[in-house]
Amino acid sequence: MINIPDGLDYESYVDLLGTLEAQDLKSSSHWRTDLLEYNNTDNQLYGEAMPFPKSHELFRYRPSEMTLITGYNGSKKSMVLGQIMLHLAKTSKICICSLEMQPTVTLHRMLMQAAGAQEGRPSDDFVNRFMDWADGRIYIFDALDTLPPERIIGFIHYAAKELGCNHIVLDSLSKVSLKYDDYNQQNEFINKMQYIVKRNNAHLHIVTHVKKPPNDDESIAPSRYSIRGAGSLSDMADNVIIIQPNRKREALKEIAKLRELDEKQQEYLGKTYDHSIIIAKQRHGSWEGTLNFYFHPNSLQLTEREGRPHKFSFDTSVDNDN
Repeated sequence: MINIPDGLDYESYVDLLGTLEAQDLKSSSHWRTDLLEYNNTDNQLYGEAMPFPKSHELFRYRPSEMTLITGYNGSKKSMVLGQIMLHLAKTSKICICSLEMQPTVTLHRMLMQAAGAQEGRPSDDFVNRFMDWADGRIYIFDALDTLPPERIIGFIHYAAKELGCNHIVLDSLSKVSLKYDDYNQQNEFINKMQYIVKRNNAHLHIVTHVKKPPNDDESIAPSRYSIRGAGSLSDMADNVIIIQPNRKREALKEIAKLRELDEKQQEYLGKTYDHSIIIAKQRHGSWEGTLNFYFHPNSLQLTEREGRPHKFSFDTSVDNDN
């Protein structure tokens, strides 16, 4: 049923609707420059890369897309996302809304990741250098606890349109006051956020949670269909990334601090990794699969070589292994 405003007949109402929508109706030549650029690039590799060299030819963050990053509680998904944002901030503006962590803590994690090649606590001089570099690159939405969806929509709109942020983080979806069983409300909220980032060529990163695994066995990696909430969330997303820790390896590394491991345990450590980044969906890329990494505790980084954190530089757009 169409509700026609008082004083208008149906034909006049249709004319009004057409006038309002005319701004979005353009001749194909409007996209000439975009088409030329798209045609002359490797479309699979269009966008910005993660800080990990092994991922550069496989996955990219593209403008106007939405990525869900998910995993079990304690999987370090927010920490990994912070490392990725630190890397992206070298060439882009980013904005982080972390509703579960104080802004100082969010920034300190990124500080430790930037200072990864150093031993011990970063010096005051390094802190000041980091803050000077981050100024105008990294924005933090100063809010905690659960917020209504309208405030999140406003934050994303301002970050994308007014600040010109290329990457916007919502950590996490569970801290938005949406009804858990109202899937229509959740879908509408996601649609509104996607509309904003698409209109402003930004990329939206949303941290989500997953359902408990069968028999509470976290060695079973979740899938894109394990995400809590509306089943359509992963369908609406352009990309789905799963962070999966190796709990067995974590436990063995703790045991190794207390005693020498037996041969079988040492062999397991030598053949396995601490964490996996699973690209469970990449709508506009040809690759989906698993990337394996080590975790470097002092720097809070995922690394490609065990015990070798990435070296951060304030002067270049490339991070290198030490």
